Amino acid sequence: MKILVIGTVIDLPWCQSLKDKRRVRQGLVDRLEKRHRLSVKEIDCQDIWKTLCLGIAAVVLSETGGRELEASIRTTIEEHSNGDIREWNADLL
Repeated sequence: MKILVIGTVIDLPWCQSLKDKRRVRQGLVDRLEKRHRLSVKEIDCQDIWKTLCLGIAAVVLSETGGRELEASIRTTIEEHSNGDIREWNADLL
């Protein structure tokens, strides 16, 4: 068994308030948790409207499965955040 840990920073240039950011964050967290059965939390930048920093963790059976899950998570974020991924740090422990 391995643990997939991802730290990502997403730019949301269109957000005009923390309410806009919260709407995006909650939608992404719900979608990721339900679709991929993993843990997601906002880990930084809570007071910055246009930046969303997420920490993601999941248990996987193999390295191949971890890389496939990472690709699927990234695709989900790209399709549903309406923002740009600025940073993507993934580790398989």
